[in-house]
Amino acid sequence: MAVFKAPRLTEVQRMGLVLDASEVVYDTTVKSFFGGDGVTLGGFPIGKGIGTNVDNVTLTQENLDDKKVLLSSSPAVPGAVTLLPIGGIPQVNGIDFEVVGNELSWDGLGLDNFLELGEQLIIQY
Repeated sequence: MAVFKAPRLTEVQRMGLVLDASEVVYDTTVKSFFGGDGVTLGGFPIGKGIGTNVDNVTLTQENLDDKKVLLSSSPAVPGAVTLLPIGGIPQVNGIDFEVVGNELSWDGLGLDNFLELGEQLIIQY
């Protein structure tokens, strides 16, 4: 399965560009996607995506014991959930963790026994 990740840049960087037709970027300042038409400086707004949520979770002993965290809502597309431990590398959905309903679990998967008390996770869906 291929995953497309739009290039990330700031609003100042984006406003200095004329994006080519069909080019898409993600503005980290305004947290929104912009598309190109080959004419419009800074591109045109596409939006924030459907149901984009970001949960910032600080792991508790209960999370570590249960090997799971609860998300603030159930993702529309569980396979599109991304997980980044602060100071770590992005984890692979389906290999390092899995999502069922509003529960993100790593029991028996790649993250099992690697996470620590107080560690922060950024979960986007």
